[in-house]
Formats: sequence, structure tokens, C-alpha cells
Amino acid sequence: MKKLHKAKSKINGVGLFSEQSYKEGDFIAYIDGPVQVIREHTPTLSKQTLNWIGVSKYSWINTDKSVFRYINHSCEPNVAQITKRKVVAIKDIPAGEELTMDYSLTEAEEDWEIADCKCGSNLCRGKVVSIMKLPRKVFERKEQYIPEKFKSVYRSYSRQQ
Repeated sequence: MKKLHKAKSKINGVGLFSEQSYKEGDFIAYIDGPVQVIREHTPTLSKQTLNWIGVSKYSWINTDKSVFRYINHSCEPNVAQITKRKVVAIKDIPAGEELTMDYSLTEAEEDWEIADCKCGSNLCRGKVVSIMKLPRKVFERKEQYIPEKFKSVYRSYSRQQ
């Protein structure tokens, strides 16, 4: 595996790229960084943890010192975090293409959202919301790429609605 690196992104500032091409299902990398547990988020804390990646309802990987801090969101991503740290290709990816994740699949803070999505996908949802508020059609289409803990959060929230 060639090293992942940051470079200028068409989506947002800096993005995550690889020189290597991948086939659907290929292992990309493990996300580095310590896991942080936070029971109560505040608007200030949400801004400080902007680049962190969720692993369960109250836990995130602090990616501040990881190349994964540069992975941008796409409503139609080409990679997914399928376990706590394992990232795989969910479609064929040519060498040099920006690697993207759907942030909604790993965020369980109920009121979390990015109000103005700029991913540019043909299936852009316009805003990025917590998995709890993900439309059922989107959840069902992406379910195979959602970590089990986030599937549970989605199902619990859906039953309460």
C-alpha cells in the first residue's frame, strides 16, 4: 500500500489521497489516533473535535495527528469505516482520486449537522446530519458499510420516532 497523503481538494480545502488504485472491498488503512470518550458535547467542543471520526455514540478517534483528519465528506463516498478503525473501498477508486467518507455514517450526536454540504455528488443530500436523522432510504442503501454500533443507534432512534 502506498502512503496516503494530503493534497488540495475540490471538495473542501485539503483532502486525503493515495497514489494507489483500489477495487471495491480492498483494505485502505486503519485510522490512527487515540479514542476519546465525551458524554456531553457543547457547540465549542463540537468545533474543537471537527476532524474526529466517530466509533460509537460517545466515542471518537482523535485524528489531529493522523492523515485521516483530512478525509472529506461525500454523500456518495468511495470509502467507509466498517469497524472501529478499518477503512475499505466501497467502489473502485482510480489512483489519485480523493478518498471520501459519508460523515453521517459515523456521527451519533443527535443535533450534529453540517448545514451546507459541498460534496458535489449527484446524490448530494444538501446537508450532513447525524445517523439518527439519516433518511431511511439512504440508511438501507448504505447499511452494509455502517459500523454495527451506528446501526444500533439508528434503529433505536427510529423506533422512538
